[in-house]
Amino acid sequence: MNWMLLVAVIGCGSSCFAASLLPHDQGKNAPPPIDSILQPRQRRDSYNVIDDCMTVTSKDGHFYYKASPKDEMEPGTTCGLYLITDPERQIEIELLHVDVSCEDGGLISVVDGWELNGEFFPSPEDHQLPLDQRVQSECGSHQVMRRYLSSQNAALVQYRVPRLGQGFSLRVNYVKNPQPCNILVEGTSYVYTLSNHGRRLNCSVTTLFPASISLVSLDVGFTNQRRLSRLLSSRRDHLIAHRSTAGEVVHNCEEKDMSDYLQIGGSSGLDTANMLVSDSICGAAREPKASEETIACGITTVRLVSSGRHRNWAQVSIRPAEDEDLSLANFMCPA
Repeated sequence: MNWMLLVAVIGCGSSCFAASLLPHDQGKNAPPPIDSILQPRQRRDSYNVIDDCMTVTSKDGHFYYKASPKDEMEPGTTCGLYLITDPERQIEIELLHVDVSCEDGGLISVVDGWELNGEFFPSPEDHQLPLDQRVQSECGSHQVMRRYLSSQNAALVQYRVPRLGQGFSLRVNYVKNPQPCNILVEGTSYVYTLSNHGRRLNCSVTTLFPASISLVSLDVGFTNQRRLSRLLSSRRDHLIAHRSTAGEVVHNCEEKDMSDYLQIGGSSGLDTANMLVSDSICGAAREPKASEETIACGITTVRLVSSGRHRNWAQVSIRPAEDEDLSLANFMCPA
């Protein structure tokens, strides 16, 4: 794997995008920042010519790129095709043909997830595959006919084409994901369900914007209500909790060394290992009486941490934070 193909696209000016990957370019002819192309998102059709160095899209069908003198970027610039789809779908990428010179440092890589500023979604801690198996690379001139299936609703094709006239073609299809775990959110308001499906794994919803979050319902970390009540009665002086008509929600669960909990927090990057946590919640409740929480960070994450001893699930409502929300934010990342 060629780690030179890790593109930085968020929280970074155009000079950072080019210069950090290709020092000899000195940042010239760098692509626009991701914020300028996230909205409106491109919609699906059957045939797509890639003509921007930075593309974020939900289109399916055939994608084609050929380095041309008309391109704004210089030959050899590292570029990315960022794919995102609905939360309950996976992305199937079929690499059809590659004509990229290995000798000149050309490469095309398919990434299971997204990479931003050297950090990955999903985080290496939360993905079932090691990082070196999540990036598959090709170069040379040949037909490939190789398929890749992402583990979640986000995938990335990174490419560096050093010679004019060279390029590649691929096909993208979106398929049903029977057990969604990690979800990348582009800019919509929605109620998301996180579940470990009874397994030892962590699942998350990550937004690329400051967000306001409210808890709809959860059952995290306890097999029954009686056990939760015993814990609360024995540790009432250590735990903060509030009751609802259908159960009880406990706060600061991670600080009390509980193995299963729901984290809410934010960061400037995608890696949840670097996330600043506003709260960690466990317990069981439906429609808990809790106020909406605004996370004033560039990236917001709700993360379900599961030991495998419980069948955990949580439903959260997430919407983009408005100016009024941000002025009253419960939690703010340092500048």
